[in-house]
Amino acid sequence: MSWIKGIREQPWRVTVATVAGLLVAITIAGLVGLLLIRSIENVTDEALRYDVNLEDEGDDLRAAVLDVRHYHRNIYFGGPSKTRIDDFENSYAQLEEEIRELKALGVRDPDAPQPEEIQATAEEYYRDFRPAVALYEEDRAAFDAASDRGLARIDEMNRAGEELDELGEQLSEVSFTKVDRATTTATVVLLSVIFGLLLVGAGLAYATVRVVNELRRLYDEQQAAAQKLAEASQAKTDFIADVSHELRTPLTVLRGNAQVGLALGIDREHAEILEEIVAESKRMSRLVEDLLFLAKSDSASVPLAFETVAVEPFLAELAGRAGVLARERGAALETELEGEGLVRIDPQRIEQAVLILVDNAAKYGRRGRNVTLAASARSGQLRIEVRDHGPGIPREMLPRIFERFYRLDKARSRELGGAGLGLPIAKAIIEAHGGHIEAISRQGEGTRMSLCLPLIDEPLPAGEEAGLGRLEPS
Repeated sequence: MSWIKGIREQPWRVTVATVAGLLVAITIAGLVGLLLIRSIENVTDEALRYDVNLEDEGDDLRAAVLDVRHYHRNIYFGGPSKTRIDDFENSYAQLEEEIRELKALGVRDPDAPQPEEIQATAEEYYRDFRPAVALYEEDRAAFDAASDRGLARIDEMNRAGEELDELGEQLSEVSFTKVDRATTTATVVLLSVIFGLLLVGAGLAYATVRVVNELRRLYDEQQAAAQKLAEASQAKTDFIADVSHELRTPLTVLRGNAQVGLALGIDREHAEILEEIVAESKRMSRLVEDLLFLAKSDSASVPLAFETVAVEPFLAELAGRAGVLARERGAALETELEGEGLVRIDPQRIEQAVLILVDNAAKYGRRGRNVTLAASARSGQLRIEVRDHGPGIPREMLPRIFERFYRLDKARSRELGGAGLGLPIAKAIIEAHGGHIEAISRQGEGTRMSLCLPLIDEPLPAGEEAGLGRLEPS
């Protein structure tokens, strides 16, 4: 009785044992079924490939022989007109074709008529009778003699066809009897296997019920844990949003007071302190804005003002701002801008995302090397790329660059004012537009950041100039 108690307390043991038994049973059933199917296929294939075909070929041969005899008699009784001779030639050609098919199939019974013998008889018939047709008027006696010999040979070929037809029928009956026997055996075996599977399945069903109940309990616990996690995540998002809102005002006041102090012309020593306060408060304000944006994106409420924008002028305007930013970072901007069409975007946000990529490329690329801004429109997408010639990103770190607060070079990021939020913000913006962003990098060769946005099939309103770039928001 102890083992029964153990089964009740640990249903997984029953499940494992039952599943193992079921897999073994299924394997055995599969092998048995495969062998039986192979057996039935072999018998059926044999019946169809030879026995039934032999019957068909024998029947077809008889039909061709009888056609030749029919047109032979037409010539005999009506004379050799062009129509009757053509009909005779066609029927004989069909007889030759049937003999070739019979040769291709082959006749396995050595006592049965062989295709070669039938072919020889047909050729003798044609060589003897066909020239005699021309003697129908000149030498009727010679024609009649050739006709009699020909009819005798036709009867010989007809008998050969009958024998092959009967032989095929006999073989087909035997083969189909084998198929029926094999099918019956397979049915019995498979029914036995199915019964065995039902027994195993009953045990599996018992164990499954126990396991499902356990899984339901675990699922309920996981749902509760997930709910708590979601609440904690929402609380974190709300906290970040609330803190960001609360910090904006004091930071603005702090920066404003420092700027007022600078405007009043305070002595140099205090001026440097005030300038540092202004710079740091600006950096903190940007960080607060970034945190607030990400908090809103977590809440699925990214603030976007969509417009229908013409690609070409938008790219030109974007390149101008990107060039200014690159120069501020000590780099030069090269452009490779192509493509036309329309996109449905928030221009300021897309510009923000692209400038984040340009800023990263200029800051972290090699000094004195150019940054490339490229764009193309094809396959229904606008693709914008930013390429640099920097040291590249290690392969193991590449998947993490879009994570928040993740920085490859923490010391240099702090020195350059980076907080690890730029790329996550760019990713959130692009995905909110229904696009995607990716990075490809090789150490020592540089990095290529690409973003793709869907083009739209929407004509510009009448009178709209392409150079304006943006249309009125809808």
